[in-house]
Amino acid sequence: MRFTDYLSEDCICPGLTARDRGGVLHELAGMLAARTRAPQQQLEEQLVARERISSTAIGEGVAIPHCRSERLRQITACVAVDPEGVDFGARDGRPVRLFVTLASPTHAPGTHLSVLARIATLMRDARLRQALMEARSASDIRTLLVRAEDAYLASQARPDVNSHVNGP
Repeated sequence: MRFTDYLSEDCICPGLTARDRGGVLHELAGMLAARTRAPQQQLEEQLVARERISSTAIGEGVAIPHCRSERLRQITACVAVDPEGVDFGARDGRPVRLFVTLASPTHAPGTHLSVLARIATLMRDARLRQALMEARSASDIRTLLVRAEDAYLASQARPDVNSHVNGP
């Protein structure tokens, strides 16, 4: 399972225009709706409902808004950058400049949680966050994320001790 398998370039926005939390969620829901053909209003309502439980801003300028919907057939992610930052209720009080959003079908709760965990792990890397915020295109953002996930997965690979062939 790779987070980037659920992220296409048409779901990446290098420059959000919204200036507040509601506007950001509206733009994110619009990207998700265009990709999934689920109703934008429903996705937006679900993202807003999740934010009411507690902010998905994890600090360091990052938020991971997410929802699950019966209207979705597959997991879909989107990424957006807001160069100026938006107050998103982060515990560290910093404005959010990087939004990584996940929408999943209700029948895939385990995969939803696994992908959220992978996103959170990748977003801990300060160099990646900075590079994403400086990227100029959707293609550049996706490439950065694929490379970061490749590096993460390579670091998690463990050599198979049974792969050694003993000589005579």
